[in-house]
Amino acid sequence: MNPAQKQTSKAGLAFAMTMVGLTLYWAFTYSGPYRYLAELQLKWFRVYYPELTAMVVILGLLGVFLAIKLLFRGAERPVPGTPSASANTSATNTAAHERWLPYLRYAFLLVPFGMGGYMYYNGTHAGSLQQLNAIDFLSGNLQARVVYTEVRGHLSGPYLSKDRYRYIPMASEENTTGPVQLVVGIDESQMQKYMHREADGTFSVRGIADKGLEGDVKYAFEKNGIAVADPVWVVHAGRNPQEDKMFGLIAIGIGIAFGALMFGLESYRKRKGNIARPPQAES
Repeated sequence: MNPAQKQTSKAGLAFAMTMVGLTLYWAFTYSGPYRYLAELQLKWFRVYYPELTAMVVILGLLGVFLAIKLLFRGAERPVPGTPSASANTSATNTAAHERWLPYLRYAFLLVPFGMGGYMYYNGTHAGSLQQLNAIDFLSGNLQARVVYTEVRGHLSGPYLSKDRYRYIPMASEENTTGPVQLVVGIDESQMQKYMHREADGTFSVRGIADKGLEGDVKYAFEKNGIAVADPVWVVHAGRNPQEDKMFGLIAIGIGIAFGALMFGLESYRKRKGNIARPPQAES
């Protein structure tokens, strides 16, 4: 590989990582183009698809980059009308596509690494189990971004259901007013297992709490006249640090396995293409 190809390879890898990094950031923070596309889907279809939205954002970034690259490569093109101009242009375009296509695949491959890293981070930073009340999430006493907790409070207001997963507001007092600042996320089939009613009418729920409510869920709350704070805590019932770390490692392992497979296939294709043809007999 000559120096120019090495430079292109490094630039391609850096760009692929940047694309995925930006997309994951926008997805986790529900901001940027990701939020725009998600809310456009919500407006048109009343639902949005996170994976598809992320893929469209990545393809959009790739399209912008390729458009800029084509715009500024005019000086590198051969002079029109020369005998080799058409052939050189075709060869250059083919070589460029062959160089950039792997990085597009690797960009999508980085998604399981991002998701796995996020889950593993949650598992390693959630800490030991803490006994908390709903008011602890409202007063700003919690400085951490993620916490493993058994939280106790009153379930207030109507809940939302998405794919049999309920989002139920929790407050420190009954019939409280003001924006929702704490939500319990729980699978409908696991409610009896992870949600326990106490003698004073409160409920206790054990799980991992983090600052982040899905964009379509927040949109649905607000559409139904329920104000939501920014940020809002979500206690995911039944989750624990060990399972989050395990899920993260599995996702990273899947990414490594597919990456190794793709690198192997790419190396095999290059070796096969570099096999020298037998010399032709001169006539």
